[in-house]
Amino acid sequence: MTMINFRRTGGSGESDIRMDLDLGSMPGPMAQRLDGLLTESNFFDIPLVTDLRPEPGDHEYTITVVAGNSLHTVHATDSSMPKTLRPLIDRLTELAAATT
Repeated sequence: MTMINFRRTGGSGESDIRMDLDLGSMPGPMAQRLDGLLTESNFFDIPLVTDLRPEPGDHEYTITVVAGNSLHTVHATDSSMPKTLRPLIDRLTELAAATT
């Protein structure tokens, strides 16, 4: 069982978004894609940074993933995120926008 909590705040006048996903209740290909993006981003190896210094207009992202007995949270901004995290954030943003 993998659960993802995604939140995006800030930006230039855009609405904040929030979404909770249970990969176990999603269609197989979609869940596999998200699981692959978690793996490719090395999500569980990204350190927790609490002192974000966003650039003007940056979005701030908080992603919490519960996978089995593992729980990890990542905070990032558009200008501070690891490059490996961008595909996951882009996909989560697309999914969240489609549900609002």
